Amino acid sequence: MIKNNISRFLTISFSTIMIFALIGFLIRKQYDFILNWIPIYSNYLLFIYLENKKKIIIKNYIKVLVTITAILHILFGQYFNLYQSNNWFDKGLHVFGTFSFTLFCYSLLNLSIEFFSKSKIFNFILLLSIGTTIGVFLENLEFILDIICKTKNQHSLLDTNLDLIFNIFGAALAGILCTFREI
Repeated sequence: MIKNNISRFLTISFSTIMIFALIGFLIRKQYDFILNWIPIYSNYLLFIYLENKKKIIIKNYIKVLVTITAILHILFGQYFNLYQSNNWFDKGLHVFGTFSFTLFCYSLLNLSIEFFSKSKIFNFILLLSIGTTIGVFLENLEFILDIICKTKNQHSLLDTNLDLIFNIFGAALAGILCTFREI
C-alpha cells in the first residue's frame, strides 16, 4: 500500500513538473528542448505502463533517483540553463545520472536474468560495465543531436572526455553500493 502511494506520488509530481517545463519551453519557443523532453517523458510513461502491466518491481528509491535525474536535466539543466551557466552542473549530473541509471538497469537485469554471481567483484565489474556503456551511449546520443538538431551539447573533445570520466565515477559508485548492499 505504501509502495503504491509512493509510486503514485512520484508519478503525479514528475508529471506536473514535466508539464510545467513543457509549457515553459513552448512559451520560450525552445523547440530543441521539447524534442529532448518528448522521449524522456514517453519512456517514463512506458515504464509506468510496463510496471503496472507486467508487474515489474523496481525499488522506489531507484525510481526516485532516476526521476530526480530527469528533473535535474530538463528543469535545471535546460529550462534554468545551468548547463551553460555552470560548468560543474553537467559533470555532477553525469555522476548522479550514471549512478541512477546504472542501478535502474541492474535492477531490470536482475529481474529478468538469474545469472548474477554471489561474487562481489563480479557484480562490481558488471555494474561498472553497465554504467560505462550507458555513459558512452548518452555521449553518442549528444553527438547525434548536435549533428541533426544543430545543438551544442558537446563543446569540445575535453568536455566529452570529462563527461565519460564522470560517468565512470557514477558507475563505480553504483558498483560500490551494490557490492555492500542488496538492491
